[in-house]
Amino acid sequence: MNNLTKAGRLFFALGIIGLGVLSIIKGDFIVGRPPGWPAGMSGSAFWASFAGTILIITGIAVIGYKKAGVAALATGVLILFYSFIARHLVVMAGSPLEADLWAINAYKTLALSGGAFIVAASFFKENGQNGYKFISNKALILTGTIFISLFFIIGGSAHFKFDQFVFNLIPSYIPFHVFWTYFCGIALIAGGIGLLIKPVRYWAALLSAWMVLGWFVLLHIPRVIAAPNDPSDRMGLFESLAISGVLFVLSVLFSGENSIKRNTVGQPL
Repeated sequence: MNNLTKAGRLFFALGIIGLGVLSIIKGDFIVGRPPGWPAGMSGSAFWASFAGTILIITGIAVIGYKKAGVAALATGVLILFYSFIARHLVVMAGSPLEADLWAINAYKTLALSGGAFIVAASFFKENGQNGYKFISNKALILTGTIFISLFFIIGGSAHFKFDQFVFNLIPSYIPFHVFWTYFCGIALIAGGIGLLIKPVRYWAALLSAWMVLGWFVLLHIPRVIAAPNDPSDRMGLFESLAISGVLFVLSVLFSGENSIKRNTVGQPL
């Protein structure tokens, strides 16, 4: 197995475990930062604990390579339906198109769900098949890639529309806030588009993985240290770790498409 795959799966697992723990602490399923449930709805805390536990079990399964593909697939479906369809999509359906376009957390939810599909496909492919006739490994990878690509393109565009917010998000010890805001916006858009273009999608996945991992180290860790009780910063820490891990796994799945990549990643899968 490729070392990059191992690292990517570990990062994804730790990120998912962290989000599961935060969901249990919060008493709400916060993966993808969905809108709140309707006021007075009963049982939300129970379902949050249940869903959070599923995420923790998935992370442990991925680390231990025990039913990891099935667990990751279940988590992808859970995030897609419980966070995106049941909550984000309901709000988006009643909102103007302009608001839907900039519903960044909704697209982040799709990225986390699609990321789980990609990790599941990596395990299924390693085992030779997934055993599910209703969906193929190729479909899982394609779906996950489209979801992440959409999030990157929208998120990158948001760096320009909401640039003042991004300026303030960057820690003070990092200079040239304006430059990094626009540079990272361009990088996200380029990465999102590149993931959809076969000749460059390996490099798009690999370079995007390092970019997001860089944000985890340089942006999210310092912010959590500075404000350990800030729920948004804690979520950002685990979200960035999980997404970087998914992109490392995806880069290996895309490897071997030409001879240059074989020398970089190793033997193609």
